[in-house]
Amino acid sequence: MAQSLRDRQKVRRREDMLVAARTLFVERGYSSTTMDAIAEQADVGVATVYTYFKNKEGVFAELARMDMSELQTEGESAMASLPEDPVNAVLQLIGIYKRVHDYISYEVIREFTLGARKKGQIREVAFWVREWQVDQLARVLEQRQAAGVIADSLATEEAAQIICDLLEKYYDRAATDEQERRAFESLKRRVALIFDDWRT
Repeated sequence: MAQSLRDRQKVRRREDMLVAARTLFVERGYSSTTMDAIAEQADVGVATVYTYFKNKEGVFAELARMDMSELQTEGESAMASLPEDPVNAVLQLIGIYKRVHDYISYEVIREFTLGARKKGQIREVAFWVREWQVDQLARVLEQRQAAGVIADSLATEEAAQIICDLLEKYYDRAATDEQERRAFESLKRRVALIFDDWRT
């Protein structure tokens, strides 16, 4: 059934507000962006923004969910063509995850990480992201076990959790392009260490 004109306008208005919010979050940062500023940028009344989103955290969480859903889909698509070597397979998947930098700035990622430490919508999104990343990483490791590349005794779920912990530390350390490069080199070395004793 086709959407009514009113429904299409509502969808378009919501999209406009999210585009406006993303622009402001990147330019000013999350903390310095207000709901009034989002309304002004989207050319709607502030009451309209509150009608669609309960608060600024809700806007931020929705943008994060949209961005991370795209990366989740990319990760799923990549699963079938990852290298056999477990380190390279994991790093290729992490390379997809860290493309979050394509969507938002280092500062906004840092604000998301801080927001995830408190109860609320951002934390819910962060838990959801970690859940699907652990799932994808664990499945990659299980596939490598089935292929006889890594030992059956490796606890794949725990290894995936450790890799996600390392990924969180990477985000904490990356605040500029140079820091991001160094942090990723460190992440690669640490991921490689996980598999040193587990290769067959």
